[in-house]
Amino acid sequence: MISKKFLKQLKKKTTTKIGKHTIISNVSKEIMQGPMRGWLCGHFYPKKSVFHRKDIEICLKTLPKGMSEKKHFHLCSFEFLIVLKGSVEYAIGNKKKILNPGMFYILEPGATENITRVIKETTIMAVRLPSIPNNKIFTKNEK
Repeated sequence: MISKKFLKQLKKKTTTKIGKHTIISNVSKEIMQGPMRGWLCGHFYPKKSVFHRKDIEICLKTLPKGMSEKKHFHLCSFEFLIVLKGSVEYAIGNKKKILNPGMFYILEPGATENITRVIKETTIMAVRLPSIPNNKIFTKNEK
């Protein structure tokens, strides 16, 4: 679980060791609070980065209480998301569901989802595959 204590203990920078078939690294303040906003790997990293991946995206995020987001779907990616801590309400398809620690969802490409409200600060881990540019499509507001 990500706590404020955990975030305070993070190293400022990412340190990475690259083996023949392995990458060992750390979650750092640079990853969590910098331009990657909790994304550990994906196509959006610079092409020369060891974290640049076309096969998978992985993110670890803390969502602030009260946050919401626009309804969207992914054209070509499957998504898995698990709540590690907190409570958040998602609209999945046209149904709202409150997710608490240990609850998760799996979406196929084209399924709509969005955070309607973060009830209390929430930590999530999400995995999306493959990692494709311009794959997130926002829907028009529905009445």
